[in-house]
Amino acid sequence: MEIFIVGLVVVAAMVFVSTKIKRSAAQAFEPERVEKKEFIIIKPRGFMTPVESDSGFAFEAYSRDYGEKKMRNTRQSEAFLTVTDKLSFAAECEKVRKTAGDILSERVFSDGGEKICLLEAEGRGNDFPAIDFWKIVESKKLKKTFTLKVSVLKDYREIHIHEINEMVNGFRLK
Repeated sequence: MEIFIVGLVVVAAMVFVSTKIKRSAAQAFEPERVEKKEFIIIKPRGFMTPVESDSGFAFEAYSRDYGEKKMRNTRQSEAFLTVTDKLSFAAECEKVRKTAGDILSERVFSDGGEKICLLEAEGRGNDFPAIDFWKIVESKKLKKTFTLKVSVLKDYREIHIHEINEMVNGFRLK
């Protein structure tokens, strides 16, 4: 009888821990406003940011889902933000244009003392056709240039376009 009681306690503890883990994992893919020292970005539903990362990016996120068939080891969408400690807007825009592939759209404008370039181009994500969305922002106040790149596998563009727009439009400097 004592073994039965101990077994029930162990099973109850396992169910409790399992439920907590599942709840925490589900929360990781919920929308979130990520606020850093110099910027704010909206991480949309279905994306996750790594808990600890030594990748060198100021921000990174990736979709929960992977591609299918040959793309099964590739995330459907990824986002990376790099920061350059100098005002290099023109150089950064030119670098993106050279590496981006076929440019589908480009818009350059100023907003409150910041120069902004929005660019959409066909690219390649892990050797698969992808669409890359770029937002390059130069801040004279911070004396830095920020480059956000969001890539989506071409087959999944329509599925993720809302989240991509939410992330690109939700990226703001302080």
